[in-house]
Amino acid sequence: MQIEMIPLNKLVPSPANVRKTGASVGIDELAASIKALGLLQNLTVRPGTKGKYEVVAGGRRLAALRLLAKEKEIPAKHPIACNVIDGDATE
Repeated sequence: MQIEMIPLNKLVPSPANVRKTGASVGIDELAASIKALGLLQNLTVRPGTKGKYEVVAGGRRLAALRLLAKEKEIPAKHPIACNVIDGDATE
């Protein structure tokens, strides 16, 4: 596993994301926390297709970051610290 700074617009949700319920609960609050404190825990991603990375752990954080980009609080290409794992591993 290695840590890379990946542009937000290159990150997509993965069907392998570990959270299966409550994924959309509290996104506004999480976005406010990230805006105030920064991203406290890296996303875990794996290489996807077409230069994208699939987020396998951190789907709610990804949704909150996307909300911040939509609200123009951060740029769409904002670099996000990600733990990059190989292929089918989920952590």
